[in-house]
Amino acid sequence: MNYQTIEIDHKNDELFIKILESRIYLGVTDLFADEMAHISTLDFKNMTVDMKKVSVMNSSGIGVLIKTRDELLKQGKSIRLIHMQPLMTDIFNRMRLDTLFKISSE
Repeated sequence: MNYQTIEIDHKNDELFIKILESRIYLGVTDLFADEMAHISTLDFKNMTVDMKKVSVMNSSGIGVLIKTRDELLKQGKSIRLIHMQPLMTDIFNRMRLDTLFKISSE
């Protein structure tokens, strides 16, 4: 599958996802959702999502991350978010999403 909103790197049991879009909203969200749904079917144990480029993400985009997290947990897999911009960190903290996701500045 050719990905447009993300780039993946699969090493052993680790899956590294780099979000390529700076704004996950409107029409981009549907494509992002499709790509993330496909990725959760791959063989890995731990997923790291690099959010360095993401400056804006609407509620649907955040919902994609939550849905991905829930699906991975059902499969015994983990997800971690890294390199979040300050605005995104603030949004996740205010929405208490920092209690659902492992978030690091790594």
